[in-house]
Amino acid sequence: MRGDMAGKGASDERSALICRNVTVSGRRTSLRMEPLLWDSLKDICERENCTLNELCTMIDSKRGKANLTASIRVFIVSYYRLAAANSTQRGGFSEDGGMSQALRRALQDAVPLDE
Repeated sequence: MRGDMAGKGASDERSALICRNVTVSGRRTSLRMEPLLWDSLKDICERENCTLNELCTMIDSKRGKANLTASIRVFIVSYYRLAAANSTQRGGFSEDGGMSQALRRALQDAVPLDE
């Protein structure tokens, strides 16, 4: 019985992933992530006044040899941690067209540590 539950849970987790196509650095690619992460990216794009493709391209430009999906997950966690730590700070691009501090710092953190 225990093996059945473990197997069922694993298949449920896989089916919960959503695959979407994005254009990153001018090339089309597919990303598989949980619905909550897709929703988080959408929210960040709205706060930062950019498109999903633009945000993924920014993350891609910082990730080096790290996996893009892993870098996006780290970026999302970092962005929200910074927002929580600076809850009085408003998101979005600054008035001079530059990136917000939260976006800039999260992009710096988007590269997972090399193993």
